[in-house]
Amino acid sequence: MNPFPKREAWRHLPRDSARELYFETLHAAVKEFYLDDPSNPYQQSGRSKGAERWEETRRCFVQAIDRSGDFLDVGCANGLFLESIMKWAGEVGFVLRPYGLDFVAELVELARKRFPEHKDSFFIANAFDWQPERQFDFVRTSLEYVPEQDWTEFVRRQYATVAPGGRLIVSHYRNAADPVVDVAKVVQDAGYVLSGRTEAPGVVAVWTDVAIVERWTPAAPPHGTGTFDT
Repeated sequence: MNPFPKREAWRHLPRDSARELYFETLHAAVKEFYLDDPSNPYQQSGRSKGAERWEETRRCFVQAIDRSGDFLDVGCANGLFLESIMKWAGEVGFVLRPYGLDFVAELVELARKRFPEHKDSFFIANAFDWQPERQFDFVRTSLEYVPEQDWTEFVRRQYATVAPGGRLIVSHYRNAADPVVDVAKVVQDAGYVLSGRTEAPGVVAVWTDVAIVERWTPAAPPHGTGTFDT
């Protein structure tokens, strides 16, 4: 018997599933698996096999960090990835300020407990609909958060959360039996030029940079640090 039937239901959703059904099924799957073992911080962040496998599949993201700045982790879970990427970036001389977004309230609470000095930097929302009041120097997101037919629109919406001069990092995780996703093509089809790529067992990530003078909107004035000018 599968111990995580809701997770299995999400994995077997038809590729053309309606958006609301996808979100509802994914939300249930994440709660079921991530919150199953309170003693396992890796499972609370999506990986149940411990520290070695965690680093094997996450450390590669530090290749996308080329300076200090704000780092928004979309789908932050319990904040373990943020804690890890901050440590790894620090090893190469960069300081990252943590921000997180997740649509499971219990996971956001765990992230806030991990970062008590930054508890106001974590938000509960669905990433597809979220409209932040500011932008960020680095935004890491993943295609699994939305149904396949929404990938292009999702990438564009995530791109809009990046500050001018910043970087959008788009990833995709897969199990060995899952089909390979061309993450680079998804980002390019959304209209963006790639500036880097990395991969590790079960994950591929690409990134694209936002030009410093590319745009300005009332909700997101131009700046280089991800904070509003006053």
